Amino acid sequence: MKRLLLIGCLFAAFACTKEPAELSGGDSGPTPPRIVGTPTSGLALKGAISIKLTPEMAQTVATAQAQLPATRGGAVTRSGVGTIDDLLNEIGAEHFERIITYNPEWEAIYDETGINRWYSVSFDEDADLGQIGSRFAALPGVAVVEYQINPQYIRPMSVGPVIPASGANLHKTGETRAATTMNDPLLDYQWHFDNPGPDRYFDQPKAGADINLLDAWQLCTGSEDIIVAVIDEPVQTDHPDLKANIWSNPKNLQEHGFNFWDNSSVLDWKTPAKEEDGTESYADHGTHVAGVIAAVNNNGRGVCGIAGGRSNQGGVKIMSCQIMGNSEGAQTGNKNIKAFEYAWTNGAIIAQNSWGYLLQDKDGNPIPPEQFENEWNGQNFSAMRDAIDTFIRGAAAKNPDSPLQGGLVIFAAGNDGDVYGDAAIYPAAYSPIIAVGSMDWGFRPAYYTDYGSWVDITAPGGDAYTAQSVIDKKYYTNGMVMSTILCDDTMDYQDGRKDDDYWYGYGFMQGTSMACPHVSGVAALGLAYAAQNGKKYTPSEFKALLLSSVYGIDDYFTGSKRGDGVIVPDLSVYKNKMGGGCIDALKLLLAIKGTPAVYVKTGEAVTVDFSRYFGGDKSVVTLESTAKLASPGNLGLSSASVSVVGTKITFNCPKTGASLLTVTAKAGDTTIEREFAIVSRPNLAGNGGWL
Repeated sequence: MKRLLLIGCLFAAFACTKEPAELSGGDSGPTPPRIVGTPTSGLALKGAISIKLTPEMAQTVATAQAQLPATRGGAVTRSGVGTIDDLLNEIGAEHFERIITYNPEWEAIYDETGINRWYSVSFDEDADLGQIGSRFAALPGVAVVEYQINPQYIRPMSVGPVIPASGANLHKTGETRAATTMNDPLLDYQWHFDNPGPDRYFDQPKAGADINLLDAWQLCTGSEDIIVAVIDEPVQTDHPDLKANIWSNPKNLQEHGFNFWDNSSVLDWKTPAKEEDGTESYADHGTHVAGVIAAVNNNGRGVCGIAGGRSNQGGVKIMSCQIMGNSEGAQTGNKNIKAFEYAWTNGAIIAQNSWGYLLQDKDGNPIPPEQFENEWNGQNFSAMRDAIDTFIRGAAAKNPDSPLQGGLVIFAAGNDGDVYGDAAIYPAAYSPIIAVGSMDWGFRPAYYTDYGSWVDITAPGGDAYTAQSVIDKKYYTNGMVMSTILCDDTMDYQDGRKDDDYWYGYGFMQGTSMACPHVSGVAALGLAYAAQNGKKYTPSEFKALLLSSVYGIDDYFTGSKRGDGVIVPDLSVYKNKMGGGCIDALKLLLAIKGTPAVYVKTGEAVTVDFSRYFGGDKSVVTLESTAKLASPGNLGLSSASVSVVGTKITFNCPKTGASLLTVTAKAGDTTIEREFAIVSRPNLAGNGGWL
């Protein structure tokens, strides 16, 4: 299995404050410019560097470049400033241009984050990268010199290959609650949306180890006004179970994103990768991620998506920003930064990122976090930090009706927790980002997930080693995450996905790559519901709401578990290091609505005291003797009336589900009605009670 390591310690200064405006570089100020990265590393892109100018120099360059004559190809090759151009001429620079395109509508925001002060310099690949970087660092007006990571090292954060769904690797365990909600035939296998617990094949899953989605769908299934940028491999935009929820550029309806990997307007999911053993692998990752978020619901086909709408309408829109691919690719850096720019300028308010970096030396040996920190001087990718800050600050800036007045950036935490333990992994550990860890279908950490105090939240990401059948002792794919994969009829697949016994276009994957879109999907669903209710949030407000909409899982972190050739001996090391718990879609929607949620354990008598909502011990309010359930059948109850004894109600719900409850109280001559949500869930743990 390929070991993937997100940039550990590379972004170690990411969470620090931005450099002060007076940082000037060279001899013109007291603070020397920062140099980010090591030019001799195998990771460094040859023939290119990025430099960040001071505000004063950036303004000087912008004014000077506006007066330069246009080149034949339209490329910007010089700065118009003598000291910089002298060096550009000496090294034979081919380009000197802003990383982010000049856009008068956005410049005020760019001034705030400093993203418009970053310039890319390209030159001969055989030139001495370190010498050129040092010489730029000595120039007045240069604040930061950054050696770019070669985009060939960008990798998806999945573990192992995609496994196409087939009759041989699926166990039909009978109809679940899901089948009564949507008519998509594979929803029964999406345990990560609704987990019914153990069955005659598997004893490892636990009921309720999911994102509590089915009850959330009673309130909202999505909105076409919410755009999620999937920064990843390409999304197959004509996939029959995704097509209705694919974003189209209003200025060009044939444009559904951009291919930054090849610097092309054509998304390339058709090119296969050639493996060392001669087999092929395919660019399924982006399509799988997109399906978790927004596969079309209730269309009688395949799987469901968290915010996929219903019956080919009302789903959130997926924008494909391709930064990985199987072709040779254009040898240019900053692809991920350009993807963020495309997303925020085209209306996306969620940036979904299930990618990281394959860190290895020139001989292919893994680079551990400690070595990487030393090699790259413990510095951070400043240009990437500024791009993330700009998305959070500027997304939706041109849409006053957006429910989010800014953007959310969500990253997979990474998949080397079983190797490196509790190590901060960047960019996910950058504090404005939402970092997502992965759990299995029994509430426990997936064997591979990265963890630490920097992880913000957990979601189901799958773990194949928890799906061992009690009947034949074989491992099955059921414990992984089911979603959409490529089904392009023009392609020849070697993995059998077109065979008769296969569910063509659907398959299983695992990794924090798969956990991450669960959080992005729930966030998109929540924002759709916020818009439905006329509510608006700042990014920090909505992030706080999202991270508090969880249920506790730490109580399950006991004993050991098996992984890929390893044993995780003590799961207690994950406690308090997987965020506040697992994302709960219903809890988020109820928080947005402002309805208090009362969680009770399915099949047990639970007494709840409602006095806290009516003034507590000092209240002069008297509750009426009967409260009313709006949908008692959802909880397995036959009567809508429930008895109130003083200020307490006892619930004994035989069925998993949710219903609104109206409690009436009187204070003198005044009658007060309050609405609550009663949520019946199995296996409640930790903070599973009051919201």
